[in-house]
Amino acid sequence: MALRLNLYHEIQRQKQAERRDPLKLSMLGLAVIAVLFAGYYVWQLGSVGILSHELNRKKAEFAGIEPQAKAAQQREEELSKTLKASELLVKRIEGRLYWAPLLEQLTTLVPREAQVTRFSGEVQGDEVKKCTVTVEGIAAGVDPRKVAEDLRTAIAEEFSKKYRNVTSIFRSLEDGAESARLDGKTWPTATFSINVQLTAGDETGGPVAVRKAAKQKP
Repeated sequence: MALRLNLYHEIQRQKQAERRDPLKLSMLGLAVIAVLFAGYYVWQLGSVGILSHELNRKKAEFAGIEPQAKAAQQREEELSKTLKASELLVKRIEGRLYWAPLLEQLTTLVPREAQVTRFSGEVQGDEVKKCTVTVEGIAAGVDPRKVAEDLRTAIAEEFSKKYRNVTSIFRSLEDGAESARLDGKTWPTATFSINVQLTAGDETGGPVAVRKAAKQKP
């Protein structure tokens, strides 16, 4: 019977252990990498959850604020319309034609030989105002027609200093049926009706509005 002795078994076992160690290390490395990837995935999943929760919270806040924003926008539009209407009203008031200065200007032109018995005026337009003024009265003197003519000319010249496109023409000029006493003397008379047209206001134009004014003198 033969007997075999293996004196290298320790060396062989050590070599086998050395062959197994790289495999263990590789498996261990792969396990560590897998754990790291799993941790990164869990962290990313948590971040996405936080962002999703924040997004839902912002959406809820916006849903609550949106009606207020719409109401504020509607209020802003209403205030803007009101402001524009107020500005238009102020502009119309500032640019309106005042009859008092025009009448005052007219009274300074009437000579002592003439008397205005009726005054009427009509205004058409908003921004640009086209005015028609009628002046009726009686003139007396040596030449009452010349007195009326001087008044017509004076009106055209004086109004042209303040207004545009001024015209002053006689609608009628006739000898009066009665005489008038002036400075203790009796003079022949003439009745006249002067039509005055003028333009006032801005050149931008606007909607048409008609206003009338009339003054009757005894």
